[in-house]
Amino acid sequence: MAQEAADAKINALSTELKLLRKGLGVQAKNLPGAVGEELREVCGIREDDTPGTVRARVVATLLSLIEKLPAPQQKTARIVLGFGTGANERYTARLELLGTGADRNIRTMQRRADDVIYLIAEAAYGAPVAYGSSSAISQGPWHTSALAVRLNLTGAAAEVFETRRIVSHVAGLAEIEHGISLARPVSTTAEPDLDGLGIDVVSGGEVHSVRMVSSTRVAFRLRPPQVLDAGDQHEFFFRVRLEEMPAPFYCCTPEFPCESFDLNVRFDRREPPVRVWRIDGDLSKDAGDPVPERKPLFLDNAGEVRTGFQDLQPARSYGVGWQPAAP
Repeated sequence: MAQEAADAKINALSTELKLLRKGLGVQAKNLPGAVGEELREVCGIREDDTPGTVRARVVATLLSLIEKLPAPQQKTARIVLGFGTGANERYTARLELLGTGADRNIRTMQRRADDVIYLIAEAAYGAPVAYGSSSAISQGPWHTSALAVRLNLTGAAAEVFETRRIVSHVAGLAEIEHGISLARPVSTTAEPDLDGLGIDVVSGGEVHSVRMVSSTRVAFRLRPPQVLDAGDQHEFFFRVRLEEMPAPFYCCTPEFPCESFDLNVRFDRREPPVRVWRIDGDLSKDAGDPVPERKPLFLDNAGEVRTGFQDLQPARSYGVGWQPAAP
């Protein structure tokens, strides 16, 4: 009887998750009102919880359950439920992302989606995840759901355009602490010059308190237009201008988890690099080392390379390195 009861709960939760994944999934505005009885129990949702708290509990619990899945299913689970996908990408469009090569049969993709939903429900009752102790919450006050960077190199100068969407884990999040690491340029042993560093928010808030926190790291704070509640999402778009690119690599080394990172580097076509490579999960101290063997990347006809990463881990580096042309 105990097994029958467990199976009944797993099937009931699977049904609720299938309803939740429809439309925009976890990004839907009506998510707090669409949470079923079984999912409310798994997430520890109380009757007096605010919509923002309900959203935060659901997001944190589902992320933690997805982490319990076998590695091949984790990416599928995020796509199915709407984590790290486009803001207006509905379920049918997300299903298409599950197809690979010639395998794009809609029934096959739907079966994959159903299978991963069942695995999530199974994980929920195999090892229930408490919201208050979930890894998504314990790893910081927010995490990045999507990061897109465009790096333009012109001579020695560089311009970085960053679009970052974050999810708050706490109520009353008024500022997001952010930072960039600037290895010393090969032409100098001096610390980076803040006067030569331009950081401007194009949309999504304002930058303040720019400061050096180490000999190679600049920290600053991003203030959204309004305070974020737990579960709220917010997107920043800002630009960083450098008079001299500090070193021949660009990486994201997250302090908190990052679901996806898309990087586009446009090189100066007058001085293309000798070679380019992908940096994937290196220790930060090794990110700029050109010696280790890594996956090569190749410039297109516009002098650009593109690469992407999923499920970035804190304190690991992800990005692109290159060997400049000889002077």
